[in-house]
Formats: sequence, structure tokens, C-alpha cells
Amino acid sequence: MRLRVPGGQVPDGALRALSDAAIAYADGDVHLTSRGNLQLRGIGLDECGAVPAGLAEVVTAAGLLPSASHERVRNIVASPLTGLAGGLTDVRPLVRELDAGLCADPVLADLPGRFLFGLDDGRGDIAALRCDLTAVALDDGTARIVVGGLAGPTVRLTQVPETLLRRARRFVEIRESVWHVRQLPRAGAELGGTVSAPRPPVFTMPYGTIGDAVSVMVPLGILTPTMVAALPDSGVVVTPWRGLILPSGSNLVALRETGFETIPDSPWQRVTACTGAPGCSLAGGDTRALARRIVAGDTTDSRIHVAGCERACGAPHSPHRLVFARSTP
Repeated sequence: MRLRVPGGQVPDGALRALSDAAIAYADGDVHLTSRGNLQLRGIGLDECGAVPAGLAEVVTAAGLLPSASHERVRNIVASPLTGLAGGLTDVRPLVRELDAGLCADPVLADLPGRFLFGLDDGRGDIAALRCDLTAVALDDGTARIVVGGLAGPTVRLTQVPETLLRRARRFVEIRESVWHVRQLPRAGAELGGTVSAPRPPVFTMPYGTIGDAVSVMVPLGILTPTMVAALPDSGVVVTPWRGLILPSGSNLVALRETGFETIPDSPWQRVTACTGAPGCSLAGGDTRALARRIVAGDTTDSRIHVAGCERACGAPHSPHRLVFARSTP
């Protein structure tokens, strides 16, 4: 079960409720995705082969399912430190307005589930991801729209949500069977893109105390019940780099003791993995065990993504090496 968290902004108390649900209905952990969303894995189905009604009730009560008709298309990533440290403007209000407009439009329920909106507060973190439609702040009043990989118009920040939604509606009209803007015949020129947008530099997420926030890494994107218990009930933001932004004053020592990483030179900064076996039927081996061995050796200075098959789910957008986990015969 994948639960969209637009802009990574987790509703108050939702993470703890979801952790309790994971213990009752799934594998016990909450999993973070590369789009800043949440997942439950290993869900036990009821006698009718369906997701247990109790799980759906918990998710709805936690505020994680505001629109059943649009749940699959609520894919919005935003600068996780926006409004807390750095950036040219606070894009959190834009996240809420974009999500509300998305859910209110019946046409947009037909967007592909992989279509991705991005809101970058000017620091270049979200611009470095392969979003379908991105707004990048130029100052505290204007933003540049990026259509796939093409430069689009410059608009006022107040116009960003409707500008993105209008282009998304056009994409639904013309997409036929393609999933992403870059797959259109003219690579996004149909939606107002012009020349190739400048390629942003690779972004590295900072960790530790940063301005009015604390940034922590979640190794392998797995939040155990012990880790969730150490988190505050409010002010938690999920990042697209499988980490969390927490309120200032969060105890770094206590967080490290429960499994979070808080230092920028941690080898976990360079090693990621897909779910692997036994959680994925396509995987040829235990990716997480191999990732832990690589980190324990601490001998790599490059990005490595451990994959269970050639699909390499969850691979980072930045340059990296693929290592395949294979079971020993």
C-alpha cells in the first residue's frame, strides 16, 4: 500500500498511526519511497483476499486518504527544507493549493500514477529530479516552469498551481498511452516547453541541525516501530532521499541510538537498495542484506544502488553504480 504525502508534509500523528497499522496488518515497518511517500509492505489479506477494512479505516482517519478518486495521482515533491532553512521562498502553501486543485478536478483523476509534479524553492533540489512538471522559484515572487526537460514560461508564484494544473489537463488530453511528459512526440513542447532547460547540478541532501530543522537519514528507507516512537507527532517531512526533516530541538543522540543517521559522511549516504527478496517476487536476492554488508565494509566512495533485478526500482536520479543481489544456489 503506497500512500501519497504531497510535498512530504505528514499530517500530525499520521506516522505513528501508520506504524501501529503496520504492526497490526503488515510487516511491522513503514517504508519511505524515492518520491517522499510512505508504503506498507507484506499486508495480510482478509478471508476475501482484500485489504483489511481496519487498515483502510486507520489510513483514512490519519488523513492519508483525502480523495479516494485521486489518490494515485497525488504525486507532488517539494523542497523538504522549504520555509525552515535556505531557499528563496516557502513553497509549502503552493503544495497545499496544488494538491487541493488536483483533487478537485475530475479530469486529472486520469493522470498516470507515475506523473510527478515538483515545487523547488530555488535551491535546486527538486529541479534535479525528473519531474514531469516543475516550478522553480527565481525569487520570492516568481518561478520558472519546466515542462519535462524543456524550459517553460516564467509566472508569478501565485499562478504556479493553476499553471501546472492547466498543463496537466492538456497532458491528459493528448497523452494517449504515454506516462511522462518526456515521452510525448515533442518531449513537452506540446505543453509550452521551448528549449532544453539548463541541467541543474547534482543535489546532496544535508544532514544534522540545519536552520530551524533537523535532517536525518533513514537507512534503506525503513522506519521501524522503535524509530517511529522516537519521532515527534507533528512537523515531520518526508524527503525524496528517504529521510526525514524534523522540528528544531530534536535530540540527535537519541535519534542515532534508534537507527537514524545524522552525519553527512555516513556510508548510507551512498548506498540504497530496492525491496529485494523475499518482499519482491522478481528479485533474485536479498538486496538489503547486501547493502548492509557494503555499508559495513565502508570501502566505497561512489553511489551504489543494490537491485534485485534489471528494473532497479528506487534507483537514485544522480550518477550511480548498480550492484545486483543474487541468491547463492
